[in-house]
Amino acid sequence: MLRHPDHTSGVVLPLDARSGEHPAGAPATGPAPQRPAMIVGWWAGQAGSARPWGDALPAGSALARHLARVAAWGHQERTRNEHQHREERTRNEHQHGDGRTGLDGGLTFRLSLPEAFGAEPLLHLAGGAPGRTDPPGQGVLVPLSGPRQAAPVPGAPLGLMALTLLTEIATTDVQNRVVTDLTAAVHDLAPTAPTRLDARLHAAEETLRAAQTALLEHGTVPEEVALGTASANLSVLRHQTVAHLAGWERVVEGLDPAGGHGTAVRDALGEVGRLGWAAFPGAVHAAYQGLVLDARRVFIAAAAQPLRVPERSLTGLRPLVEADIVARAADVVRLRRIITRLSITPLTVRKRSGAMLPHLIADQALDNARTQALFTRMAAALTPAPGQATYDVEIRTRASGDLQILRPTP
Repeated sequence: MLRHPDHTSGVVLPLDARSGEHPAGAPATGPAPQRPAMIVGWWAGQAGSARPWGDALPAGSALARHLARVAAWGHQERTRNEHQHREERTRNEHQHGDGRTGLDGGLTFRLSLPEAFGAEPLLHLAGGAPGRTDPPGQGVLVPLSGPRQAAPVPGAPLGLMALTLLTEIATTDVQNRVVTDLTAAVHDLAPTAPTRLDARLHAAEETLRAAQTALLEHGTVPEEVALGTASANLSVLRHQTVAHLAGWERVVEGLDPAGGHGTAVRDALGEVGRLGWAAFPGAVHAAYQGLVLDARRVFIAAAAQPLRVPERSLTGLRPLVEADIVARAADVVRLRRIITRLSITPLTVRKRSGAMLPHLIADQALDNARTQALFTRMAAALTPAPGQATYDVEIRTRASGDLQILRPTP
């Protein structure tokens, strides 16, 4: 149990199951360790109380137990010379668990990862390169390897929980911003276009939230969360989106950079998937959200597997997720390029019909202006803004023992 909230403390958690790299009690200074390591620090104070993310987690959650064990381990390493008999007891608790959480209220934990282990494209969607900030104060090196290769590695589950948190925070924030901006653009410039989400997308969003919460509370995703159903639905929607992207790309590639007839461009876009022009803005809206949701689904589903095997190194996550996440992020880039190209292509009026009916010139010009503005607004929405992506996660303990995840510091 951590009973020193007035001290700024920290430990470095290797995320690899192999031993011999991190001697116990070594200070967290000097050259970086060769194996991936997560720095965990904690301190007392009210900082960050105004930037909560998500619902509070109960004191008995898997995340709380892992944090408590790390805190107890770090304290034990600092006092090992004076309390040798406690060192042995703490080691056993780390390997087998004692069921306690024991976190004092009013503490802020910062978990700082060295990399994203295959989830980098998800963080890049938020814009910019993720950064890492070491926790304040000093830390010590705490070995997370057992005497045997198959011994449990308590740091790997905690590192994986931190990784799922930082990816979910970054991707949901940017997803919400983009979807809000796309919806506003369609509402302002194409009010008759439907933007109601496919029920499968709405259900997938709720399922991913439930899966993330289950990972943090229980260390696993139970069957009742129905992650498999969400995966199947998102797979169908992704195939549909890929087909739409290919069709939209053919339309864009056929445009004259000097300009194209506005009516012809709208008709050609509407022909893709036989959606009709009125459904095109909503299709872009759904394509973006479906791709991001599917990338998040890939990562959460893969993250649930190593948590069932505590001794598994976190480095084993990359081959499980990287290729699939890269593919979905590349499709988001394709969508952005399509809309950007449309936004910079001038739209013209058919002069032949306008010569006979002058009022058609004004009508078509107005339609073109609205279409051009819509493309511009949608392109801006899809363009990454300077992001808040980070390799750090901060967690605050409440007096009740509950945990509150915090957003990154602006």
